[in-house]
Amino acid sequence: MLLTKPLSKAESIALWWLVANLPVAGDVISLASLAEALKVPRARLSQTIKRLCEIGFLVRGTKIALSYHYKLNPVFIRILS
Repeated sequence: MLLTKPLSKAESIALWWLVANLPVAGDVISLASLAEALKVPRARLSQTIKRLCEIGFLVRGTKIALSYHYKLNPVFIRILS
């Protein structure tokens, strides 16, 4: 998938912010919290997160309150290490 369509600038920014700010231990973040941290509209970030999940960089976790939470895929972290 990455060979046919590389990450967009927004996808790269979101991914590397998560790598820098989420502990490898598996902490999760909501879409709203990530949008606030990156200072982008939640609706715009939704497609970015969806694609990062499809590629395998992120894993969608459980639904807490009204929204799903996301975490870095442990396999991706092992590849980075």
